[in-house]
Amino acid sequence: MLYLISYQVIFLTGKLSALIFTRNAFQKSISLVDDLYGYVDEIVIIDSSDAKTYSELLKEKAKRRLEKLRTFHAVALGYPDPLRMYALGKCRNRWVLLVDTDERISASLKKDLHKLIEESDVAAFSIRRYENVWKGGKGAYTNWQTRLFRKDKISFRGIIHEEPIVRGATSKLDNSDYFIDHVNSLRSGTSREYGVMERFLRMSYRSFNDRLIDHFYKVTVPSRQNRAGSFGGSLRALLLLYEKLGNKKPDQEISDFDYFAFYYLYALATNLKEHRPSGIITSFGDGKTRLGMIKKWQNAPGGDTDFGISKEIYRKGIIGFLGLDSQRTVQRINERFGRERGGVELLIKLLKLRYEKGERWLD
Repeated sequence: MLYLISYQVIFLTGKLSALIFTRNAFQKSISLVDDLYGYVDEIVIIDSSDAKTYSELLKEKAKRRLEKLRTFHAVALGYPDPLRMYALGKCRNRWVLLVDTDERISASLKKDLHKLIEESDVAAFSIRRYENVWKGGKGAYTNWQTRLFRKDKISFRGIIHEEPIVRGATSKLDNSDYFIDHVNSLRSGTSREYGVMERFLRMSYRSFNDRLIDHFYKVTVPSRQNRAGSFGGSLRALLLLYEKLGNKKPDQEISDFDYFAFYYLYALATNLKEHRPSGIITSFGDGKTRLGMIKKWQNAPGGDTDFGISKEIYRKGIIGFLGLDSQRTVQRINERFGRERGGVELLIKLLKLRYEKGERWLD
């Protein structure tokens, strides 16, 4: 009996779940399911669509007897990141492949997915993603994203476009045949909702330090995320010295100069990665534009509350702040707010409720 149980655990650990988030994109969702169906052991869709679109997905699943497909409905929160931990709880297998409906996995990577997870002892894999992919070819810009991982070794904070926190080693898939295409013709319409959430991107010096290090890690893709390691420790020491010399406080909002420098360097890195040396000059305009937006948010009604929420988001993450890693909490939000329009407006409403009412915000 013990032998049988042991064998079953080993067998399950070699299985793979594909995780997809979707909202009112029935055709793109089914297209992605078809693309992955023969390469994974389970497909989990977290659907934040309206009732009609979700019912279409359920009918298609039943009609085609898609036994590997499991679907769950969750209230729309504007973009998928706040529901990441909830979704991981729905995946039955240890390994998870996270794919968006406007992405496609290369043929070689799909074919080798099981081989990779069975032969490696790492906690996650970082995969090259090509941006702006058209039918005629790929764009120049690529980045590295952690999309294949052991679900018990990672955690998400629910912040837009974040990389997960990996507890263990990460393997960087340098094989040129392994990549993700971000397909232009499949793009979803979430950019407006991303923009609305930027009002909570205001930074204290504490979160400023973390974001700088996180951006460096996205470029370098270290084998282990270790802020106390040689790189992270040295950078943090320099940032803390800068704060001390300038008499800055950790919970104080960063200065106009620091906002400008952060966004200038971010735009410059993107331009240089896209082989645009003129970015050395044009990135100044990007930095000034972002600083102008920050000043607008600072002076808007409720600006102090937005900064307070920003600090909570970067201290606990949206998931931790709202308790969205709890299946029960998501269920209660579905029950209480499911009839509302949903989207980023609802997410902001929830953030303000939690900030103003404290732990009992859902009572």
